[in-house]
Amino acid sequence: MALMSNYTVFYDEVSGKWVVRRHGSVKKSDDFDTQAKAIERAKELAKKSGGNVNIKSKVGKVRAKALKAKKK
Repeated sequence: MALMSNYTVFYDEVSGKWVVRRHGSVKKSDDFDTQAKAIERAKELAKKSGGNVNIKSKVGKVRAKALKAKKK
């Protein structure tokens, strides 16, 4: 069984984009113009691994956690 991968959605002030990044990684997975699109992508990625998604506000505080995604 593969390891769970958890993802975080956060705002990058330098690029002005919403970023999806896997926990423990320094590289971003994807970036988007809107938070909604970033959340959608993070949920897709987390669902593949059975992980969770943390959603941060523009100021960096966790504002929501997506429920644990069920792996297909």
